[in-house]
Amino acid sequence: MRKFALALIAMLALVPAASFAHGNMKPQHGGIVQMSGETVFELVVKPASVELYVSEDDDAVAPADATANLVITVGGKETDVPMSAGANNGFVAQTTLSKGASVGVVVKYKNGSKTFTTYTLK
Repeated sequence: MRKFALALIAMLALVPAASFAHGNMKPQHGGIVQMSGETVFELVVKPASVELYVSEDDDAVAPADATANLVITVGGKETDVPMSAGANNGFVAQTTLSKGASVGVVVKYKNGSKTFTTYTLK
């Protein structure tokens, strides 16, 4: 039994740690990707809008299954911006973001749970 346990430990040591992670951390829409728990957020900042793509275990979270809000903080002033359904299972808000802004992203699911992350734009 001891030999089996040592062999198992040796095999697991050869498997990269990233293979245990859930979610794709590469931008799929040209944005900034962050992970919170099992949720992957991709924030895409455009000149006149902000898009958000959310996935859980590599499955897109559709706007029909959740709502999303941005909490934008600039110079100590906080603004809550609701997002609406966008293209490709994304959310969109018609707003602009300035460099240095802190952007909180809050996603509330229909089952009552929520998840969030924060970005600081450079």
